[in-house]
Amino acid sequence: MSEQVTVELRLIEQIFRLATTADEKDDLERAATLLNEKFQQLRRKAPRVEHNKLVIMVALELMQEVLTLNKSLQEYAHCERLLGSILEDVEKLV
Repeated sequence: MSEQVTVELRLIEQIFRLATTADEKDDLERAATLLNEKFQQLRRKAPRVEHNKLVIMVALELMQEVLTLNKSLQEYAHCERLLGSILEDVEKLV
């Protein structure tokens, strides 16, 4: 089990103190960096949009990415099952 640590992160112009494990600390910091980059990217595209609306837009865009990745993983799993089935059929013939 990994040691518990506290991380202070600046997320979308606010400071958060979060508990995590030493093993997950780097991933959490990387996630914070990506979140801030996405927020700044949208801020540049829409400088007059309210802060709260930008946060929601970032969340929506990230969820679209999650859904796209999930769909890709499902398609991969389907292909993997198909390939396994084909390989079983080939082995039976050999």
